[in-house]
Amino acid sequence: MKTKIDYFDYDTLLQPTDWRFAAAVVGLCKYFDYFGIVYKVLYDVEEKPDNYIHGFDGIIYKSEDITEEKYLEFAENYFEKYMTHINILNILESQEFSEEQIKLVNDLVKSKTVLKGLFDKIKFDGTNKDIFISTIEENRAEIIKNIFKNGNNLYKNYCNERLIFTEDNSTCRLRGYNVDKDRKTSNLGFCFSKESFESNDILEFDFIPFAFSNSDMRETYFVNNNFSVKSLTQTNYAFSNQLSSTENKDDKNKLMLVLQNSKDYISYDVEIISKSQDKAYYETFFVRLERLKKLRELSGKSLNFVKKINDDYWFNLEKEVYMRCLNNVLLDDVILMMLKFYFDDNAVKGYIKSRTDMLIDINVSWKGNEIMNEIKSAKSCGFLTSQKLIEMKSSNKINSYKQKIISALCAHDYDRAKEIILSLSAYVGMEFSFFYTFLENAEENKDLAFAFASALIEVSSKNN
Repeated sequence: MKTKIDYFDYDTLLQPTDWRFAAAVVGLCKYFDYFGIVYKVLYDVEEKPDNYIHGFDGIIYKSEDITEEKYLEFAENYFEKYMTHINILNILESQEFSEEQIKLVNDLVKSKTVLKGLFDKIKFDGTNKDIFISTIEENRAEIIKNIFKNGNNLYKNYCNERLIFTEDNSTCRLRGYNVDKDRKTSNLGFCFSKESFESNDILEFDFIPFAFSNSDMRETYFVNNNFSVKSLTQTNYAFSNQLSSTENKDDKNKLMLVLQNSKDYISYDVEIISKSQDKAYYETFFVRLERLKKLRELSGKSLNFVKKINDDYWFNLEKEVYMRCLNNVLLDDVILMMLKFYFDDNAVKGYIKSRTDMLIDINVSWKGNEIMNEIKSAKSCGFLTSQKLIEMKSSNKINSYKQKIISALCAHDYDRAKEIILSLSAYVGMEFSFFYTFLENAEENKDLAFAFASALIEVSSKNN
């Protein structure tokens, strides 16, 4: 919440009452620190402003310290590697230019509409660098503003680019919160009354892009632990640094791996806001400490398995497990998918089996470990049954029974699964000790059937 105050020489208080204001606080702190502008943290001052909201920290500052000139300078510095004109100026520091450098300068000019307009009839030829340097310097603010507001991973990803550094807007500038005021808005409000629709917008929301994590990722994140300004700034700094140092993973997997290693700065339930360049809105999910501990327990477990399902979807085992862990969802469907993958052409069966067994153990642990001994029994029975079938010269029946059990489980037909397992028990002349627990409540104890089916494999005892 933004509040006008009369507090010594300061006139504005910004408190992180929701994630938008929290992100604006983080962005503003970076801005003030960059210029060495003095501001105060609410929790650090003994005498509080008269009209502050109790229960929230905040920052106290002078509104006059926020200017468009400073804002653009800060944006240029913070997102320097995306500022095309900076790359051009760096090249132009040379005294002599190669063919490649000349071509690169002209290509960089063509890559941005604002630069194409400024150098419409001028091409860099290696001898006219002074013209390029002077033109950029004379129009620097315009160049920065256009590059920043139109960058798909910069301002445009977070806010309506037409509203940059504007005030008194009728709707919020943020993506997903913004409404085209020239279109019908009656359906936004209660009882189709546009007068009942409320939206707030403040200039400080322009600092939200600086609060989110690494702009080189297609999906960026903001951790809204708004217990204090200190926790907000420090957590997001550490979070962003860890994301930067996590390589060779897609954005969601990076997030999961960072959360696994976040115990030094996240030790409580926390809200995380995400913004993808592929979506015109923000997403939020709540990470509970209980689930975060479960996620950290997965650290060190090998869940590497990726399979193309179709042109639009790749199954990523690690990602599926991590997301279910955070969302408190069991792994039943993932285990069934892995069991079915076992029969695919060119499937590395031993690798898939080991991953499936691990998933079953994780699933049972999430449920409370009450049948872990029976799980071990089911795996043992599956292995011994496979050996028995090989000895009986009926190894072809291993995959046959395995497929039947999996098909019944996929259809949630537990009576059919019982019949198949009982039939197999009679065929090999073995008693399956785990079966009685499965018989009592097949749906609740389906992991026993998962473990038994996974252990049915055409491998001789010499290879085990």
